[in-house]
Amino acid sequence: MPRPQKYTDPEIMAVIETLRAEGGEVNPMRVRMRLGGGNVTRIKAVIASMPRRETRPARPSPLPQSLMRELQQVTSEASQQIVSIVANYWTSTLAGSASPAREENARLRRQVEDLETEALASAGRLAQAENQRDETARALKQLGQEKAELAQGFGSLQSALRNAESDVRAAQRLIDNFERNRREDRDEIRSLQMRIEGLVGEIGALKAKASGGQQKGPTRAAKAPGSRAR
Repeated sequence: MPRPQKYTDPEIMAVIETLRAEGGEVNPMRVRMRLGGGNVTRIKAVIASMPRRETRPARPSPLPQSLMRELQQVTSEASQQIVSIVANYWTSTLAGSASPAREENARLRRQVEDLETEALASAGRLAQAENQRDETARALKQLGQEKAELAQGFGSLQSALRNAESDVRAAQRLIDNFERNRREDRDEIRSLQMRIEGLVGEIGALKAKASGGQQKGPTRAAKAPGSRAR
């Protein structure tokens, strides 16, 4: 459904006639502003549909010469008074506002100086922070290098430790072999000693037997000739 029209054509025409009577320019925007709303296209169409009226400017009635001179004199005096009042007002305004303006300028200048000082201090702090950052970066780099060197040294120590453990195990094996060989040699020596002792006993027995046989042999030989003599 089409939207209902807010203003009727007669209402729009009445506003147009009022504007024409006032001598002002008639256009859709002025009509809309006087109405308080409305469609500009529709208002333009209503204006176009209305007949135009030619308005002739009213000629002012001539004034007497004396009145014209008096009016010019009053206008001139009023203009001079207005100029004087404006000049006095401007001078007093400048004089009254000079001191606050100087104070305001001084305050603004101090603020600018404070801001410049703060900016310089901030720049110094920023430079110091950048230096600290660079020093920290160098320290971290140095720590990284030292860490790498420590890791490399730790790897070398681990390798040396493994080699030392291997050498210790090899030496332990040698010691175990030596102890085993020494025990075997001790057992062999003990066995040899027992064999020697056995041989010594056998030799002693053989000597005893040999000495006993020699003593019996001459006794029997002495008895034999005696028996033959009897």
